[in-house]
Amino acid sequence: MDVLGRDSEVSQGSIRVVRGCPCYKVFGNERLCVNDDEVLEVEVIEIDPSLFAFNTDKESMVKEQAQENNICYAAIYVNNPDNRVYCISQGWFLRIHGKDVPGNDLEDALQFLSTKDLTDSAEICSECLYKFILTLGDSFADLMTRKEKTDEVKKYVDKFSLMIAIKHSEMDDMINLIGTEDEIDEGVDHFAFLRGYLVQLLEQQHSWQELVQDLEKSKAEDWIIDLVTKREKLARLEFQFYSQTLQLRDIADFHLMIKMLGFVLKSSAEILTINEAIHDIIRSKEFIKVVEQDDRLVHLSSYGSKSRTVEHNFGNILQILSRL
Repeated sequence: MDVLGRDSEVSQGSIRVVRGCPCYKVFGNERLCVNDDEVLEVEVIEIDPSLFAFNTDKESMVKEQAQENNICYAAIYVNNPDNRVYCISQGWFLRIHGKDVPGNDLEDALQFLSTKDLTDSAEICSECLYKFILTLGDSFADLMTRKEKTDEVKKYVDKFSLMIAIKHSEMDDMINLIGTEDEIDEGVDHFAFLRGYLVQLLEQQHSWQELVQDLEKSKAEDWIIDLVTKREKLARLEFQFYSQTLQLRDIADFHLMIKMLGFVLKSSAEILTINEAIHDIIRSKEFIKVVEQDDRLVHLSSYGSKSRTVEHNFGNILQILSRL
């Protein structure tokens, strides 16, 4: 898997520049371009997308093409007007297995493969882009067997769930950081990697339950008790989500996987709903006033940043996997 670094996509005007290319392959010591099922050995010059920030349309990107026909920038751009994806260094549009790569499939891949907003920097893997487009892209649905799709979808959910856990552990002041995305790429044992996060989610549930009891004893207002109860339920739903994604790893049957994905999507939808409710309350003036007088709620007050990340990541899961 060849990762092409950060600052991987920049959107401007009618185009989106992406660092990474589904037609770029690494085979041993060779760097290859397999666009339109041709195999061309290339010299790769990795370029930061920000260098193309002044180009706002397809016409202005033409001057960025390399003079040599074997130069690869490992960077592409989506041209929104014609919904095509173009190679920056050579100017040709991307084709895989005799079909044009649609811009909207590429956009879906970017959204699914990144745990960050599309306007932010992200780490995009060329091989991942290729597999996503073949597995979940609308235009390539007939090119893979059900077993191949089963295997690839499981890999996506497997890796993406770990990426979410890492991102959330970075932003939750009640949870210790569990690792880095580099460790995922190095082939860690996913259960062992997630175990520490799952244990902390259980501890968090217990902490919120104790706070509910404490608030009830102190005759706190009902809406505050309900808020803390929602936060406990959110930790429980997160635990449920990761448990379900781990079970997917052992499923070989396509139909059974689809059924299991239904449970994953249901958990994701519930997480989104309760996360939105929590976010709305903790951003209210009423809550801000209460938390200034009650330090027991400080962890809820700090949840605002994580809640936006939860909304983005689980929103991605619903949007992408529901098509299956």
